Amino acid sequence: MRAHLRGVLVLLVVASPTAAATGLTWQSQADGSELNFSAWYEGEEIPGRFSRFAVQLTTDDSTGEPAALTVEVEVGSADMSDAEINQELAEPDWFDSESFPAARFLGEDIAASADGYVAAGRLQLKGVERSLQVPFAWRREGEQATLSGSVDLSRLAWQVGGGEWASDASLADRVRVSFEIRMVPAD
Repeated sequence: MRAHLRGVLVLLVVASPTAAATGLTWQSQADGSELNFSAWYEGEEIPGRFSRFAVQLTTDDSTGEPAALTVEVEVGSADMSDAEINQELAEPDWFDSESFPAARFLGEDIAASADGYVAAGRLQLKGVERSLQVPFAWRREGEQATLSGSVDLSRLAWQVGGGEWASDASLADRVRVSFEIRMVPAD
């Protein structure tokens, strides 16, 4: 019985999507990496950035192509270059960073596209989990690589911006997240 159970567990691990991505694992380097976002208030773009995040990309062992992408962002690190706005972003109507300190994206289905790749997965933000497709470019140069791209999100789909900001009358629903991440092989 115990041997049978062990065999089933081995089969589950081997069949899992992350187990299929057994190639080289790359991790982000804070130095030289950027994770930015833009919101639009009454038509004017307002930029911001996240200062604390971790990105991991696993390549397929046989092809070397991207196979899985994981991103974790400390939402309390959001910075819009204004202390009052930054403090407001941490509040329950916005990121509620005390209750939900991190946003996580797990993309285990990566396909080639005309411009690079698209990672299909799930974004969990503020307790809400939804499907998301993230287009990106992957450039490897020896022992370093760059992951870059952008994706537009609906802030209201993830309940970011409540109260008077729960409509898109003055603050657009669309938020663009852009990234340029320096990657190195994980230890």
